This record gives sequence, structure tokens and C-alpha cells, in this order.
Amino acid sequence: MTLTSLPAALRRTPRALLLDFGGVIILTAKRPEGRREFAQALSRRLEEAGAPVAAERLEQCLAAGAAGLKHWKHSSSRRREPRELTVAEIIGDFYFSDLEDPARALLTGWGAELLDEMSTALTDHNLRDGVPELISYAQQNGIALGIVSNAHSGRSHRRLLTALGLDGVFGTQIYSDEAGIRKPHPDMLGRAARGLGVDLKDAWYVGDTMDRDLVAGRRAGVGAVILTRSQHTDNPPFPIDDTAEAVVDNPAELLQLLQATEPAEVLAAESDPAVDQDDAAGTAASSGAVPVRALLLDHGGVMSDTVKPQQPFAEAAEAVEQALLRAGCPVAEGRGLQIIEAAHQRYKEYKDAQEAQGTYKEVTPRLYWGEFTKESVTPQQTEVLLAEAESLQMSLYRSKSHKREREGIRDLLLHCKEAGIPVIIVSNTICGRGVRSIIAGYGLDHLVAGWVCSDELGLKKPHPDIFRYALRMASVAPEEAVMVGDKPFNDAMGAQQVGIGRRILTRGGSGTDAELQQALETGWATSVVDHPGQILALLN
Repeated sequence: MTLTSLPAALRRTPRALLLDFGGVIILTAKRPEGRREFAQALSRRLEEAGAPVAAERLEQCLAAGAAGLKHWKHSSSRRREPRELTVAEIIGDFYFSDLEDPARALLTGWGAELLDEMSTALTDHNLRDGVPELISYAQQNGIALGIVSNAHSGRSHRRLLTALGLDGVFGTQIYSDEAGIRKPHPDMLGRAARGLGVDLKDAWYVGDTMDRDLVAGRRAGVGAVILTRSQHTDNPPFPIDDTAEAVVDNPAELLQLLQATEPAEVLAAESDPAVDQDDAAGTAASSGAVPVRALLLDHGGVMSDTVKPQQPFAEAAEAVEQALLRAGCPVAEGRGLQIIEAAHQRYKEYKDAQEAQGTYKEVTPRLYWGEFTKESVTPQQTEVLLAEAESLQMSLYRSKSHKREREGIRDLLLHCKEAGIPVIIVSNTICGRGVRSIIAGYGLDHLVAGWVCSDELGLKKPHPDIFRYALRMASVAPEEAVMVGDKPFNDAMGAQQVGIGRRILTRGGSGTDAELQQALETGWATSVVDHPGQILALLN
């Protein structure tokens, strides 16, 4: 194997090797009698605790739990940032959900210990060929070592490494049960790299699965992904549209890859100086004003003027009364409005508390119609309101205020469409469905590329994640985006904290003239306009 025959990502010696546990360091094999023996041991233990369960039934529970967990793991691999199950969920919900208390409660209480024991009781663990040599080479050449593993019992993995004499080898060990997240969540790799003090682009990640390991490596931005072949490698649960930089049969072949690399400083010395100068010149030439590549727009106060109706909440009040009447638990005429007014007061108190805490979670329909109304209705009526929560939320949104298209917004959206600038709506709202219906009513929805509505994301402005989500939709860097809103703190300050370069506020919305002027003076806002039509001149 020669350096020139390697993919570019594998030619430079990595600063760190991040290794999966099963399939890389260890090969596992099911013990034929393991499940039965473990069930018998559990049965004896429950008998002694005064909650007898037959071993045969426990063995069936273990088989059913393993099947359920297998499906759960496959489905979790499709998620962007999957979380790990808790011990109580694994033991109480997957393995022993069929058992009655107190047996189920006892087993759940023993959960962490049982998962540790179960790992080696059900499965044999064998060190893979070439692992000691790989570790020795890494240590001799200053390559940091870490483990990144999906595991229901990191405790068991640590115990196995100690038994193999490898407990002091790894600078960091990240196990999903301890981290609370699982691959392909990219932060599994990120935490390991931070623990070793290296940049992910300078690390190789070595796993054995495509749906978890390869995908995690790509999402995290690791320098290279190598797969060591196991029983899982060639059989992903669903298609993966990517390939690893290399697939090797075992860690011994991985060592050969590593030995064929060159240190970064050697490769740099051998590079063509002329190319480096050209790159530097290109970088310099590209400096200057950052072009606008995305427009983030608030809804209320920017795309729409808000007008308070003569009878706020009238439509929603009627909807509440009709829902309760259909369910056979009616209220007196006019009572629906009282229920909503009380709920809306609690909603405002909830918002104030969230802002005081700096958490900025958005209200869901179930929270509004279940928690905020329960002091005003009977338990049966609460269940009715919860069942109708989605449709009631739409009625609430329509009836609390009326909207009309703002001057200049149509011209602004048409310009962005012609210029190829995606428009992303970023709105704090209790009903994203309602926001979409209003924009569709203006006939402007086809000019909108994406929607970030706080009730659907679960967070509201100025939380930075709502802006980051919009930037990911548009696939732009923060400095390439413009945020337009009407609230100095929520819109301008919120956008500034994630690095959005231009932050424009519109008059005529929620912000007073004094607040808008202060936003300019503090630097939260970069411009203030009278209406959206004036934004066109600021985009050039």
C-alpha cells in the first residue's frame, strides 16, 4: 500500500483515532444458552425478593425486548440527533413491560446492574486481530485514542477493557448511555474530539456500520471514516447514499493504512508553493462585501399588519362551546370566552416566566388547551379540549387578531425570487398553520422557500437555535443572511447573537420609535425602515 494509492483524506497521519467498541475493538457473538441462563438467574433473584416469575416467562421477555430494541435502534439511526434510552426505559418499557409490579419495578430498580451483567451473560466478547498492534503504533506516534460507542452499558464496556488490560489506553470514552445521545448524533464524535483536544477534521473515525458510524462521521465533519468489516457492515437497515474512505477486514489492515500516511508537516513541505500562492491570491481577491444569499423575515409587523378585532377570541369561544356541546358536557353561552380569557392570562404569565428564565420555549396546543384551561373546566371538559387542541389553536390564532398584507412586501418577495435569494419565514407564533394560511391568502406562499414557526420548532426568538435552523434551511453562513423583524430584542438582538450580518427593523410593528432608535444605537439593528418596500435598496 503506497501513499499515492490512498484517498486524499487518508494520506495525512491523523492526530486522533476515534474507535467504535463493538465491531472494531471487539467482535461479539451470541451465547447460545446465555438468554436462558440469565432468565434463570433473574427468576431466582425475584423469588428471593418475594416477587416470583417463572424463568420461561422471563426468557420470553428478554427475547421480545431484544426484538423491540433492534427495531428502535434502526429507526433511531434515521434521526438527525437521536437520544439514548434511559435505563428505566430499556428495562421497564422494552424488556419487562409485560410483567406486573412488583417484579417489573424490582427489575427496573436493578436496571444499571442488570444491563452490565446482561452484556456479558448473553454475548461473548473477543478482541479483534490487530488491536494491540494498532494501539501500540498509535501510542508510539503520538496519535490520541478515544472510544465512541452506542452502548446500553458503558459500565460493562469499561469492565471488559479493564479485563483486557486496555483500561488506561484511551484518553476518552464516550458511551451513549452515559452521554444521553447516540450515533449518528454528531456530538458523540464531537465530545470525544473535545476531550482529546483535537479538531474533528484532524481525526479518523473507525466504525463498522453505515447507518450509525458512517453517517455520524459525515455529520460531525470528521477527517475520514473507515469501516472495519463485521456482520453489520454490508447489511444496513436502509439505503445509505455514501461510502467510507476505506473498508478494511480488521484492525490489522487499519494499521497498514495508518502506517502508509505521512505527518501533516511533511505533506505541507512537499506541496507546490505556486499552488499555495494562487490559493492565497484567490482568497484575497474574494474579500470584500458579503453578498446577500438569504432573507429571513418575521411575519407579524413585517409581512402583515396586525389589527385587533372588536371582539377578540369570538371565533375560538364559539369553537370551545361547540366542542363541549358535542361531547355532552356543555357550558353556558358566553362561558367559552371566559375559559379562553383565563387561559390567555395564564399563557401570558407562562411567557413572562420563560423570558425571565431565558429559556424561550414555545407553547404547544396541548399545553394551552390542557394546562392553561384546566382550572376553568371539569376533567371531562379538559379531555375534550385536548382532543380538539389542534383545531382550537387555529381558531384561537384567527380570532385573536386580524392580518393584512404590508406595503412593499410583495415587491420585496418578487425581487428575491428573481434574484435567487431564498426567503425563510422566522415567526414566533402559537400556530404555524395559521401563518401559512395567511401568506397563502395573500397569494405569496409560492415565493417563500421555508418556514420556521416557533410552535413547530418548540423554541421562540431570540433563542439562537431558531435562527440557526433557518440558516440551515437556506444553506448560508450567518454573515450572508439578512434578518428583518419588528422587535428589537427578539429579532435584531437574536439575529446578532448568531452572527447574522444585517439586521433590519420595520416601523409599524411592535417596536416603538424609541425602542427602534435604541436598537440602532446599541448595534442590535443595522437599519430601520418605514415599510418592507424600502428594504430593496438595502439589499444592493
